[in-house]
Amino acid sequence: MQINKVEKIVFAFLFTSLIFGSMLLVVKISGVNSANNYILKKINLTSKQTDRTEIEKTFFFDEKESQSKLNLNKANLSDIKIIPCLNPSLAKRIFSYISEKKQIYELKELLEVKGMNNKKLRELDKYATVMGGHAGSAAWGDKLDLNFANEAKLLELPGITKKLAEKIIEFRNSNGGFHSLDDLYEIPGLSEKTIKRFIDLVEVK
Repeated sequence: MQINKVEKIVFAFLFTSLIFGSMLLVVKISGVNSANNYILKKINLTSKQTDRTEIEKTFFFDEKESQSKLNLNKANLSDIKIIPCLNPSLAKRIFSYISEKKQIYELKELLEVKGMNNKKLRELDKYATVMGGHAGSAAWGDKLDLNFANEAKLLELPGITKKLAEKIIEFRNSNGGFHSLDDLYEIPGLSEKTIKRFIDLVEVK
């Protein structure tokens, strides 16, 4: 079949247009890829400069609500045992855990204690707190007299270990008893931080 001159011109024009269009498409795609790569580089750069520190939830402390609750950081073992939702063994483990930690800042930290779960923690929240609140029996004047307390009673004070209890008794026996609470600061190994934890729970008569 013969192709006339006009058809050849049209065919050549279409073929040229196709080639030209393909070239434009390649250039366009290349330009888009370059723009995307530039954006990705900017994102990566910004990402590296962004602070990735996890945002902590704001803790809301209701002082009025906590007034009637027992502050576990200040309470002795006897007072913790009184909490309705705790059995004696769990109360002792909680007391030991807090004594070892020196202080806890949220009740949920107690989930690390054997026997504690979310259900018990919600129940405990009705009676106890770690901020504000009261120190237990000491709030009503029922304080531990250091001049008559035995080792078992001293061990119920927050932060007091068997070794510290022995040192307190040794100091008392060597000095004819405690004359004031200031005498506590003279006991070797008994830090000011530990004393502050139980100072509101004791007295000297």
